[in-house]
Amino acid sequence: MRQPNAIKTHRQVLGEILDGSKSASLSLLLIEGGGDFNPPSRFRPKLDDWISWIYEIDLDRNIFHINGVPFFSLKCLPEDEDFIQYMSKDDDGCMQYISEDHYGNVVRALPCPPEQEKLTPPIVDDSDLASYRSLMCMGSHVALSDLLAISDILSRDELVRVSLLEVMIGRCMVSSVFSEEIYGLEFAFDHNQLTDDQWSIACFMVNIAFVPQIYGYGPGCFSELKRKEFTWIREDTVICITTHLDDERCLQVSVSRLINAITEQKDNPGDYFGIAFSVYHCAVVKVVKDAHTMSFSHTNALQFLPSFFADSSSTPGITALARLGYRNDPTLFERVVKLCGYNLLMSMRIQPGESPHQGANGSDDVPPNTICPPLPVELWEEIALHLEPLDLIAFGLVSTLYREAASMVLRYPHLYDYRLVDIPKKKPEYLQDQHLSLHTASFSAVRDGVPATALVGSLQFEHGSSMHLYAPLRVTNFVLRAPCSVIF
Repeated sequence: MRQPNAIKTHRQVLGEILDGSKSASLSLLLIEGGGDFNPPSRFRPKLDDWISWIYEIDLDRNIFHINGVPFFSLKCLPEDEDFIQYMSKDDDGCMQYISEDHYGNVVRALPCPPEQEKLTPPIVDDSDLASYRSLMCMGSHVALSDLLAISDILSRDELVRVSLLEVMIGRCMVSSVFSEEIYGLEFAFDHNQLTDDQWSIACFMVNIAFVPQIYGYGPGCFSELKRKEFTWIREDTVICITTHLDDERCLQVSVSRLINAITEQKDNPGDYFGIAFSVYHCAVVKVVKDAHTMSFSHTNALQFLPSFFADSSSTPGITALARLGYRNDPTLFERVVKLCGYNLLMSMRIQPGESPHQGANGSDDVPPNTICPPLPVELWEEIALHLEPLDLIAFGLVSTLYREAASMVLRYPHLYDYRLVDIPKKKPEYLQDQHLSLHTASFSAVRDGVPATALVGSLQFEHGSSMHLYAPLRVTNFVLRAPCSVIF
């Protein structure tokens, strides 16, 4: 692979073999002692009971993989002695210089050679920074609390959202389907080189913070993500998937792209938000439009993904997106109705001619029996706190006032019929394992006023009744799930 034009030649020959225009037996690409190697294939091999190690030469992305994890760029492979040292096995047949990260993925045990570090950022043309330089920038390293005009101190509800998002991101890092692609992001030169799977996983991870936090209604009604340059996840929030946000000029280009997307799609005055997301980092942009002027401000590049060797699941980027997703969403109720498949459920129960959205008196806006002055929304919220998600939907369909109360309660994360309300002050004994806590957490929960403890994330629970928590999104036919159990 180190010879001039070797990658190009091998890619051409293998392409001919895959197309059937050349026999593999006639190929010059023979491996000494490689009788056990599979012939070229368009499908990636998988580990099973009979296969412990898989070595892949990926000529589409110029990567050498071991067990699905990118190890080297084919353009700068280590010298023969170093490469053999990586591949050597001990007396038990185990790789001496291949280990596991804190999430259980196969990784290099030796430090990465300097020439194997992440690719240099793409060259940024000044024309790509036109929007960034032409508009009024109110700040380029602004704290998220200042962008949102909120306190630096997280509320109890925000802490729950942050902790749950940390668990879900941790579950992504534990999953081989996700981790293999995440490791491969290091070799992407720019966002145009991302594979569809890598784009889907990146979009999935940022979307988790913004979907309604109602889990446990099965994967049947989840959304399939479709690749776009920009994805509007709320009426006022757009994301773009990118790379190299830790480079200042690449960050500014991503901010420019988001500003352009907002100005092209939104004519009404108001505050709009953009998220540049590279999995490893994220940045939040705020665009303020009025009748005559427009200005913007943004955070710096915030670390989003914890290190695969981290001892803590907390990062500034996870906290930022969890807080941004917690903002009041006027469309939350409608989104929960769709997520839970409520209309489909009700269509099986209602009589012909009736509507699942119709209030008790035939009106969508006025509660029944309104002879007395209506009660304040705070009292209706206290009532709504005793309802489960499907009952909350039925409650909210009665009137606008009830819907407002129901929406307040639906901002809490729900696992099945349990509402997560707090983080226990003391970590349970079975979560003392530091690596387990990277993708597992416990929450104080309540159902019908009865307190409980919800455990989310680990397969090792031996307490309570076990259920599966499905993330309300789907990635290339894969749905992220996290086992959970509830203890009374």
